[in-house]
Amino acid sequence: MKIMKKIWKKEKKKKRIGSHGIITVFLTLMMVPVVAISSVMVDVARLNLYSSQAVMAADTYGDAVLSEFDNLLKELYGLFSVTQNKEGLEAVNKLADTVGYSFNPVGDGKSLSGFMPYKDADVKISYEKVDGASLSNNNVLMTQISDFMKYRIVEQVMDENGILSSLGEFETVDDDMDAIKKRKEISDKSQKAMEDIQDYYDTLKAIAAYPDYLDGLERRFVAYSDKLEAVVKSEEYEKYTYYLEHQEEIEAALEMFDSEEEDTDTESSSSEDDPEDAEKVADMADLYDKYKDFDVDEYLDDLEIELLVYENPLTDPKGEPINFDNAGEAISALRVQTVMLDNTLKTLKEQVRELKEHLVDCSDDIRVGIEAEIKDLEDILKLSDQFQEVYDLIEPTNQDKLKNERNKSDLAYEVGELKDVREKILSGEIEAGTDRTWKSKVWGQWYDFRDDKGEFYQELQKFCEGGASGKGDKDAGDKKIDEAKDAQEKAEEELNKPEQTEARNIPEGIAAQLKSGGATGDVPGFSDYFSGGLSLKNLSAGGEHALDKFLVTSYDFGMFSSRVTGVKAPKKNSLETNMTEEKNDSKEDISLTGYEMSPDINYLYGAELEYLLGGYNNSVSNLNKSRNIICGVRETMNFAASYAITEINEAICAVADTAATAVAATGVGAAVAPLVRISVSGALRLAFASIETAADWMELKERDKVTFMKTEMEDLNGIDGIASLLHIDIPESSEDKFGLTYEDYMFVLLCIFTDSNTLTSRTANLITLNMNQAKHKGGEWSSLDFKMQDTVTAVKATCKVKADFVVLPDNFAEMFYSGTSTESQIERLENHYFGYSVIRGY
Repeated sequence: MKIMKKIWKKEKKKKRIGSHGIITVFLTLMMVPVVAISSVMVDVARLNLYSSQAVMAADTYGDAVLSEFDNLLKELYGLFSVTQNKEGLEAVNKLADTVGYSFNPVGDGKSLSGFMPYKDADVKISYEKVDGASLSNNNVLMTQISDFMKYRIVEQVMDENGILSSLGEFETVDDDMDAIKKRKEISDKSQKAMEDIQDYYDTLKAIAAYPDYLDGLERRFVAYSDKLEAVVKSEEYEKYTYYLEHQEEIEAALEMFDSEEEDTDTESSSSEDDPEDAEKVADMADLYDKYKDFDVDEYLDDLEIELLVYENPLTDPKGEPINFDNAGEAISALRVQTVMLDNTLKTLKEQVRELKEHLVDCSDDIRVGIEAEIKDLEDILKLSDQFQEVYDLIEPTNQDKLKNERNKSDLAYEVGELKDVREKILSGEIEAGTDRTWKSKVWGQWYDFRDDKGEFYQELQKFCEGGASGKGDKDAGDKKIDEAKDAQEKAEEELNKPEQTEARNIPEGIAAQLKSGGATGDVPGFSDYFSGGLSLKNLSAGGEHALDKFLVTSYDFGMFSSRVTGVKAPKKNSLETNMTEEKNDSKEDISLTGYEMSPDINYLYGAELEYLLGGYNNSVSNLNKSRNIICGVRETMNFAASYAITEINEAICAVADTAATAVAATGVGAAVAPLVRISVSGALRLAFASIETAADWMELKERDKVTFMKTEMEDLNGIDGIASLLHIDIPESSEDKFGLTYEDYMFVLLCIFTDSNTLTSRTANLITLNMNQAKHKGGEWSSLDFKMQDTVTAVKATCKVKADFVVLPDNFAEMFYSGTSTESQIERLENHYFGYSVIRGY
C-alpha cells in the first residue's frame, strides 16, 4: 500500500512538472496576437485621431489661401480670385507653417502646451489650383457674374419701361421685317427686270436692223456692178483697150511727132513725093492727136482706185449695230438674255407669291400698302411668253443664224466675181462696149421677226425709248428713281463718314495674350443688315442660357463704356413748369462697383461695348459694326414707317403713279407700268428710310431716344430731307412714345448677335485689359501682368502626415479605410505619408 502511494506521488509530481511548460507555451502563443492586435488598435486610433486634425488643417489652409484674394479685381469688377502678386503669394506660403502648428503648438517656440499625441508626426501642408477653376473658364466667370448680379438685376426685371420690355417690342415686329425684306427683294428684282428688258430690247433692236444692213449691201453691190459696166462702156476704156491692141503704132506715132530733130520741110517733101507715106503719116498724126494727152499708167491707177472705193465696203462689209460678223453673236446673246429675263420674271413671280404669304401675319398698314403696290404686277409677268416667242421665231424656227452665214459666204463669192471682173477690166481682157456678163444684184435670206411680232416690238420700243409725248419711263420713272437714289446715297454717305474716336486699339502683342482672338474680315455695311440681315426671333432662342446671358449683358453695361459714354444728357421737358431744362454737366457714368469710367481704368474707353459686339482689335471697326447694325435695324423700321405714316405713304404712291401713268401714256399700257410703279415706289421708300435713319443716328449718338415704331408725321427726325424728296410739310414732334437709346439698341444686339461663350470670352478680355490698365494707373504698358488664365477661384488644400506605426502596415491601413467616408479624403503617398485633401472655392 505504501509502495502504491509512493508510486502515485511520484507520478503526480511528474505531471506538475509537465503542466508548467504547457502554460508557458500557451501564454506565449496567446500574447503575440494580443500584442499585435493591441498595437493595430493603437495605430488605427492614432490614424483616426490625426486624420481629423489633418482634414481640419487642410480645410483651414484652403480658406486661408482664398482669403488672399485679388483686391483690385474685387473692387473694380466684384470678382474673386487668389492674388497673383508676389507679396500675396508669399503670405499664402507662410500660412502653411501657421496652420501646421496645430499639430504641435510648441513647435513655433512659443510657451504653449497641450496633449498632442502626434506632436512628433511629420506634417506638410500645401495647395494647388483645381483644374478648370479659373476666371478664364467661361462657366466659372459666368457663375461669379451671376452671383454678383442676381440681386442687382431685380430693378431692371421689375421696371415696366426697362430693357426687357424693349426685347418684347423687338420680337413683335419680326413678321413686319420679313414682309419688308420680301418687298425690297421685289423692288430690286423689278429694277432688274427693267434692266433685263432694256438689254433684251437693245439686242433685238440690233437684230431688227439686219434687213436694212442687207439692203445696204445690196445697194452697194448693184452700184459696183453698174460701175463696172459703165467703165466697160466708157470712151476712156475703149481708148485704153485700143491702146493695148495698137501699142507699138501709138508709141511710134508719139515718138515721131515728139522728135525735135524732125523738121516740117522734110515732112512735106516726103509727103509730096510718096502718097502712101503721106497717108501713113496722116494716120500716125491722128493717133498722136488721140493719145498725146492719154497716160495709160495714170488711167489704170485712177481706175483701180475708183473701183476699189466700190469694192472695199463689200469685201469687208462693216455695219452698225449689226453685220455678218456679229449677227450670230447677237442671236446667241438674245438667247442668253431671254433665259435671264425669263428667270428674272419667274423669280419675281415667286417673290410676289412669298410676299403675299408674309403679308398675312404682318401689321395692317404694311399689308394694305404693299398689296396696293403689287396688285397689277402679275400683268408684267405674262410678258415672259412674248420674249421667248420672239427668240423662238428668230432661232431656231427660222434659223437666222444659219442664214447669216450663208449670206456672208454668198456675198463673198459674188464680190469675188466682181473682183475678177475688175482685174479683167484693168488688164483690158473685156471688150469695150459689151454688155455685162456678171450679176447685177444679190439677194440675202433673212426672217424679220417684225412680220409676226411687230406690235410687241413697238411696245418695247415705246417702253425703252419713250413715246412721242416725251413722257416715257426714261423721263418719269428713271428720273425719279435717280433722284431717290441720289438722296439715298447722300444719306448713306453721311452715315458712312469715318468714325472720329480716341478709343485705343488692341496691339497685336497684347491681343495674342488674350483669351480669344480678334474678329477678322471686313465690317459689313449697314445695308447688309437692312431687312433680313438679322432675325429678332433669336431673342427668345437662348433657352435655359437666356437668363445667364441677360445677367452677363447687364453686368457688361454696368462695367464698360461705349461711344456715348460721357455724352451730355439730353434735354428734358418739365411737365410741371412746361419749360425746357438742359443739363449742362456730363452724364455720370459710374460702374456697378462705384468707379467712374475713364481712360485710366477702361483701356478701350469709348468702344468697350462695341468690342463685345464686334470683336475686332481695331476700335474703329467695332464702332462701325455697331453703327451699321443699328442703322440697318432703324432703316428697316423706317421703311415700315413709309407705309404706317399715311401722309408719307400717299405721297410716295402719288409720285409712283405719276411715273407709271407717264409710261402708260406712251402706248405701252398697264403691262409694263406696274414695274415702273413698284420700282419708283421702292426707290422712294428706301430713300425715305435712309434719310430718316441718318437723322435717327444723330439722335442716338446724342444719347436721345428714337421712337421705335413711327406711325405719325410727328415721329420723324429727318424733316428737311424728306420734305425735299416728297415735297410735303412735316410738323415738329410733340408727343413722347416708346423709344430706345443707343445703349438699348446695343443691349438688344448683344443678345441677338453674340452667343454666350463669345460674350463671356470678350468680357474676360476687357477685364484683363482694364486690370492691367488700372495696375499701371493709365500709363504705358506692353505686356500683361494680370492674366485671366492665371486666376485661381478654387484650391485643393492638402495636409500630408507621416507618423510611425507600431505594427500597422500601410496596405492594412488602406484596407481599413476602404468603403468609409475617409476614403475620399485620404491619399496614399510615398514614404508612409498619408495626405488629406479638401477643395475650397469662392
